[in-house]
Amino acid sequence: MDIRKRILIVLLAVLLAGCSKDDFRFQNESDEAAAQAESIIRKDKRIKSAAVVFHDENLLAGIRVETFSRYKKKKIASELKKKLEEEYPDMKVTVSADSKILYETNKLIDNGKKDELGKDIDQLKLLLKEET
Repeated sequence: MDIRKRILIVLLAVLLAGCSKDDFRFQNESDEAAAQAESIIRKDKRIKSAAVVFHDENLLAGIRVETFSRYKKKKIASELKKKLEEEYPDMKVTVSADSKILYETNKLIDNGKKDELGKDIDQLKLLLKEET
């Protein structure tokens, strides 16, 4: 294989690695409509990815912000929390820009265990309180 083909293969691999999948995930296990939350989160261009779980009266959102907004991630999370609280006044809204919360929320969505979902959300809320 000549060097041109190798360079072309490497360039294609880098190009494909840059094309990531949609990183906005939503799971709704409540009676509330999740479409408004999805719209609010997707409209905010500072948010790179999000995992949102609706369960009973809890709304848990883990978000990742764009690189240049990293220093304002707490402010972005609090602004998003206010918007979601206005949209869902009956729910307990929790929003975090911490990567661990995003990871754990994605794990909750992947596990799909609906029976233990409320218990797991409470554990994540406790984890947030410990870190702050």
